[in-house]
Amino acid sequence: MSFSSNLDDRPASDPDIAVVPRRYATFNRRFRAVLTDSVLVVLGVMLVLIAADATGRVSGSGIVAWLVMFSIFFLYEPLFVWRRGATIGHSMNHLTVVADGTGRPPGFARAFVRYFIKLVMGLPSFVTMMLSPRHQAVHDLLTRTTVQLAADTDPDLVDFHVEREDEPATLLPSRTRRTIVALAYLVLLFIIYAMVLVVIDPGSCARQGTCSHSMQVIFDLLAPVWLVASLASIVAVWKGRMVGARRRRDSHVDMPVV
Repeated sequence: MSFSSNLDDRPASDPDIAVVPRRYATFNRRFRAVLTDSVLVVLGVMLVLIAADATGRVSGSGIVAWLVMFSIFFLYEPLFVWRRGATIGHSMNHLTVVADGTGRPPGFARAFVRYFIKLVMGLPSFVTMMLSPRHQAVHDLLTRTTVQLAADTDPDLVDFHVEREDEPATLLPSRTRRTIVALAYLVLLFIIYAMVLVVIDPGSCARQGTCSHSMQVIFDLLAPVWLVASLASIVAVWKGRMVGARRRRDSHVDMPVV
């Protein structure tokens, strides 16, 4: 996914912006930010519902309530990230969202697309943080953003990651090979997923809608696990860390000098 330059803010060229080492957010810190923002959004929606119930007889109050709830749910994060570089949850955890091309908070369009991808994918979007050099989730990678510690945060008091470096003197397999291997892993994981479903549900209660509550919970958990495993395998293959598509040493490095 690409964005035109008009979606970014002005380049970070102000003299008061100091060049500091990039310190990327950990998953724990980002997860706490998500929880905080989720609680705030839910509370905001509940307050709107209470207010709508109290003013139910006022003409047009229902439409206003729906618009306010829509704004809270869909615009809270994009607006805060656009204007401040951080939601309330981000700020409480000393985090800021930064656009790659500018070093500043992303523009509104980019922030909205970023939030929408995160909303659709949920927690599986964060799987790529394990292997991405700059610890980016899927919604970061697709919108060319990173989540870093705020500039005024003391790095001695807050946990963070630094950029991962590729292994020296190694070469990745070709894109074609990695694509084929990634597809093979996806097929294998799907087969395993289907076999597990057959083993735990021989009577096909899921299709008939007759499963017990505990079985339904198991089915609800299996699908995200399969999705996370599939995303992780794609990233690992592309980084050359899976059997069939591992990095190999650059033979030219070990050649004797005559």
